[in-house]
Amino acid sequence: MLKAQFQPKAQCLSKASRQTEASRARKSSRLFTAEPLAGQSLAGKRLTRQLRLSALSLTLFSLLIGGCAQTPVDNSTTPSSQKTDPVVVTPDGLKAEAKARKAEIAELPSRPFPEQTLYNLLIAELATQERNLPLAIEKYLFEAQSTRDPGVAAQATRLALFGRKSSESLTAAELWYEVEPDNEKAAAIYADLLAQSGKPLETIGILESQLALNRQANFGVLGQTKYPADKQLLKQVLNRLQPLIEQYPNNVDLLFTHAVLLQENDQHQEALAALDGLKGSKSNPTQTALLKAQLIEKLEGAEPAAKSLKRAINKHPDDRPLQLYMARLLTRFDLKAAEVAFADLLIGSPDDPDLLFSHAVLAYENLNFSAAKGSFEKLISRNLRVTVSHYYIGQINSEEEKYDEAIARFRQIQSGKYFMSATQKLIDIEAKRGNMDEAREHLAVLRDTRPLQAPNFWALEADLLKRNGRADDANDLLDEAIERFPEQLLLRLERAIISEQFNDIEQAELDLRFVLDRDPDNVTALNALGYTLANKTTRYIEALDLIERAFALRPDDAAIIDSLGWAQYRLGRMAEATSNLEKAFAEFPDDEVAAHLIEVYWVNGEKNKARAIIKKVRADTQETPMIDETIGRLGIPQ
Repeated sequence: MLKAQFQPKAQCLSKASRQTEASRARKSSRLFTAEPLAGQSLAGKRLTRQLRLSALSLTLFSLLIGGCAQTPVDNSTTPSSQKTDPVVVTPDGLKAEAKARKAEIAELPSRPFPEQTLYNLLIAELATQERNLPLAIEKYLFEAQSTRDPGVAAQATRLALFGRKSSESLTAAELWYEVEPDNEKAAAIYADLLAQSGKPLETIGILESQLALNRQANFGVLGQTKYPADKQLLKQVLNRLQPLIEQYPNNVDLLFTHAVLLQENDQHQEALAALDGLKGSKSNPTQTALLKAQLIEKLEGAEPAAKSLKRAINKHPDDRPLQLYMARLLTRFDLKAAEVAFADLLIGSPDDPDLLFSHAVLAYENLNFSAAKGSFEKLISRNLRVTVSHYYIGQINSEEEKYDEAIARFRQIQSGKYFMSATQKLIDIEAKRGNMDEAREHLAVLRDTRPLQAPNFWALEADLLKRNGRADDANDLLDEAIERFPEQLLLRLERAIISEQFNDIEQAELDLRFVLDRDPDNVTALNALGYTLANKTTRYIEALDLIERAFALRPDDAAIIDSLGWAQYRLGRMAEATSNLEKAFAEFPDDEVAAHLIEVYWVNGEKNKARAIIKKVRADTQETPMIDETIGRLGIPQ
C-alpha cells in the first residue's frame, strides 16, 4: 500500500494556498464513497483505496485545508496494511468499505510518497471524482514529472487523453514510456501521440523497438500524421520504412501502411504493387480491397475499379464500406445501377441522410420522380437538407407541369445558395404561363425587400426579358440599373452580352474593359471579350491573349476551350483548333460548339467528320440555328 512519509515539523502551507486548493477540490464527501475512474492504473487504484482507508490521509486533508501542518502528528495513526482505524475521522460508510477493501489491498506492494506528493494526488483524485479534469490532469502530470512513478505517469496519460489535452497527453506518455520502456501499452500510446503531433520518424523508432521485442506494432498510426504539402517528410517516412519491409516481409500492418503512404505520395502504381505482398492474407481483406479499388480508379478509371471491387463484394457480401464505395463508383458511369445500389443501402439504414440524399438525386437524374420525391420528403420530415429538397421537388413539379406546386416549393426557399436559382425558376414558370408582369412584379418586390441583393434581381429580370425575345427592354432595364449601381460588375457583364447580340461591339468592349479594370482575373469577362474580338473583329491575336488568360485560370471550362479553339482557327492554327474544339464538344455538345467544329472540319477538308457532327447533333437537338447558319454560309450540301 502507499505510505505517507510525514515529519513532525512539516512545512505549513499558507492560508491563501490552503483555501485555493480547497475551493478547487472540495465539493462534498463523495471522495469516500465514489468508485475509481474507469481505466485507472493499478497504482492509481492503490492510491484511491489507500486514501479512502487511511485515517491519516483524512487527518492530513483536514490539517492542510483547515489547520497547520506544523502540528505534531502522532505516528501511531500512520496507516499500514495491518492496522487502520478510520472510524473516528471518516464518514459513517467508510468503516464498512475499509473492511471490504482490506483483503484486496493487503497484497499490494508498498510505495512511499512524500507528504506534498500525497497531498497533490489526493487533490487530483478528488478532482477526478468530481470530473474536474483540468485540475486532476495538472496535479497528476506535476507529480508524474516529480516522482517519475510509472503508475502516476500512466494515470496522467489516461486522464489527459480522456480530457483531450493533446500537449499534456504527449508529455505524460513520453514520461511514461521513458520510465517504463518495457510497457507495451505505454509504447503504443506514445507512438500514436507522436504520429498525431506530426513526428512520424520518431513514431517509427518506437514501433521498430516493439518489433525487435516481438510485440505488436501498429504502423497504421503513421496515417494520422498531416504531412506538409511538399511531401519531403512523407518521402523520409517511406525511405525509413523500406528496410523494415525487407526485415519483416510478412508484417501485414507494415505492408498495408506502406501502400497507404505510397498512395498519399501519388505513387499509385507502386502502391498497387505493394498490395501484392498482401495476397492471401486474411487480415483486414476488405480494407485491402478498398485500397486496391481506389488505386485502380486513379490509374484506370471507375469501371475497372468497380470490377475489382465486385470480386471483393462477392466474398464479403455484407460489408457496408465495400457496398458504399461501389455505389459511389457507379455514379461515375452507370446512374441507374447507382440508384439501385443506394436503394439497397437504404434498406439497412433507412434514416441515413447521406444515403437518402444520394438516392434522391440519382432517382431525379434517372427521371424516377416518384422515388426521388419519396427520399426528398423523408429528408424534409426529419428537418435535414430541407432547402435543397424543396428545390429538387420544385423542379420535379415543374417537369410534371404542376406549376402551382412548383411555385409553392420555390417560395419555401428564402435564403442560401439555392435562393437565386429558385427565384429564377419561379419567374420562368410565371413567364411560361404568360404571366410576365407577375414575374417582373415579384422581382420588383424582392428588390425593395432585399436592397442589398437588388443588383442580382435587376440582372435576373434583364435575363428573363432577353430569353423571352425582349432584348431591347432588357437593355433599357440594364441602363437604368447601371445608372443606380454603376460599380456592379454583374450588371455590366449582362449588358455586354446583350450589346454583343446587337453587334454593338464598342459598348460591349467598354463594359467588359470596365469589369477587367476592377477585376483583372474575371474569367467571364476575359472569355467574353476574347470571344467577341475573335468572332466579330479581326483582332485575333488580342483575342487569343485574353482567352489564354481565362484558360489559365479555368482550364477545364468547356466554353473557354471552345473560345480558345475558335481563336486558334481564326489565326489559321488548324491542328490546335481542331484538338480544342473536339475537347469542348466532347464536354459540351451544344449547337454553337458543334457549329465551330463543323466549320473547322469542313474548311480543313474533313468533310465526312463535319457531316457526322451535323447528323449527331440534329438527332439529339430539335433546334440548331448556329449549325443551320454555318451550313448555309459554307454551302454544305444536305
